[in-house]
Amino acid sequence: MAPYRTTLIIIVLAAASLEAVSARLVGNRFLHAADGDNHSVEASPSQIDNEEEPPLDEPPLHVGLPSSELRGSLIAAQFTADPYAHRDRMEMIQTGELGLVGIRYSPTSFAADYENDIMYSNVYGEFCVFNSQLNKVDPSYYPTVKDVLSQSSHCSEHRYTIQLGKVMDALKNSKDAKTLPVSGMLFHQGYSGAGLISNALTAFESTLVVSEHSAIRDALSACDVIRNRYKSDDCSFAKQQKLVLDIISLLSRTTDKNIQHLFLKLHSSSAAYLPTLHALYPSAKWTFSYRNAEETLSKSMQRKRNVTCTKAKRNPSMALSEKSAENNLDLEHLSHHEVCALHLSTLLEAAMREHDISGTGLLVSYDDIISSSGNIIVEE
Repeated sequence: MAPYRTTLIIIVLAAASLEAVSARLVGNRFLHAADGDNHSVEASPSQIDNEEEPPLDEPPLHVGLPSSELRGSLIAAQFTADPYAHRDRMEMIQTGELGLVGIRYSPTSFAADYENDIMYSNVYGEFCVFNSQLNKVDPSYYPTVKDVLSQSSHCSEHRYTIQLGKVMDALKNSKDAKTLPVSGMLFHQGYSGAGLISNALTAFESTLVVSEHSAIRDALSACDVIRNRYKSDDCSFAKQQKLVLDIISLLSRTTDKNIQHLFLKLHSSSAAYLPTLHALYPSAKWTFSYRNAEETLSKSMQRKRNVTCTKAKRNPSMALSEKSAENNLDLEHLSHHEVCALHLSTLLEAAMREHDISGTGLLVSYDDIISSSGNIIVEE
C-alpha cells in the first residue's frame, strides 16, 4: 500500500475515533461534576438535553478516574478550567451562589417504605452558577429558566451533581438566605399568553419569577414516568410531594432584601398536576391561561412545538390515562392530533375542576391577556 494511502487511512480512523469520543462527551452534561456525592445509581441513562424527557440518574463519565489521568485526558481538554473548583459546593449552595437547574432520580427513589414513608432516596440535583434574576434585565428576552441558563458558561461546562437529601439537611439551619413564600402560580395550555403575565410580574422589584423550571416539572411527573417507563406502581405520593416541596424551597431562596414574593410559571404539561400544587400551597393565588381550542391545537402541533404532545402519548399523566380509559381510547392507536387534543382537554378540565371545587383561581382567556398585555391579570 502506498505511503500516502496509509497516512490517509490513519488520519480518517483517528478522526472517526475522536468524533465518537466527542459524541459521547456532548451527550453527558455532568463531565465536570467531580463531587464526592456522585454515585452510580439504578436508572438507565437518559438525555438531559431533551427537556421533555425526565432526567434519570447517570454518573459522570470521569467518576473514579485518577486526577492525573483526568488532567491529561481528551475529556479535560474540551472544557475550560472550573473557576469554582477550589470552593466548597455545599457552602456555595447555602450562600445562594450555586442554583438548582435539574434533578435525576431512579425507578426506586419513591418506593414505599413503611419505616420511612416521607423521604425519597437516590435523588440528585444539578447545580451551577447563574444569575437567577437575569430575566429582570429583559423579561421578553429571557422568558424561561432555560433562556437564563443559556447565558451561563458555568452551567454549560461545570454542573455539579449532588445528593439532594444532603443539600436539604445542610440548609436546615442556614441563615445565609431567606425563603420566599409562594405568592402565585401560573398554569396554562401552552401558547395561551401566560408568558405575558409572567413578564409583567417580573418587572416588579419585589418579585422573583421562576419560569418553566425543569426540576419542578420532573418532580411533579415522577410517579407517572416510573409507571409508564418502568411499569411500576411503587411510587409513594408522600415522597413525591416531599421532593416537590424541597425543590420549590430551594428555588425560593434569595439574598436580595428587596424581593418578597415568589411566582412560579409552570410548564404547560404541569397543569395536569394543578390540584397537587394547590394542595401544597393553598394560600397561593393561581391562574390558568387558555385559548380557543382550534388555535391551541394548531399551535401545539407545529413543528418544534409538538414535543409536549408527543411526550404525552408515550408518557401520559394519570389524568390523561384515566380520561382515555373512560372513553375506551387506546393512546397508541390515536393519531398525534387526537392525542394532543385529548391532552389539552385534560389540562383545561383539571383547572376548571379545581376552580369549581375550591372556589379559587382565575381562568383567563388569551384574548383578555393580549388586550391588557397581562396587566389586568397582575392587578387582579
